[in-house]
Amino acid sequence: MAAPIIGARTIAQLEDNLGALQVDLTPSQLARLDEVSAIDLGNPHDLLASDHIRMVTSGDMEIETRR
Repeated sequence: MAAPIIGARTIAQLEDNLGALQVDLTPSQLARLDEVSAIDLGNPHDLLASDHIRMVTSGDMEIETRR
């Protein structure tokens, strides 16, 4: 999700800024952007999502694996 910050001082600058919203990306471009912008969740996620912890937890606790 992105939120552009518009700092236009003229109508022409505003029109240029708004024109940038008209960019359409292909599914493969979006997939590539998702791939290169993925972050390593690290601890405690890695520990909580490990098979060992998932086997010993009980109740309705669910830990989503995001890899």
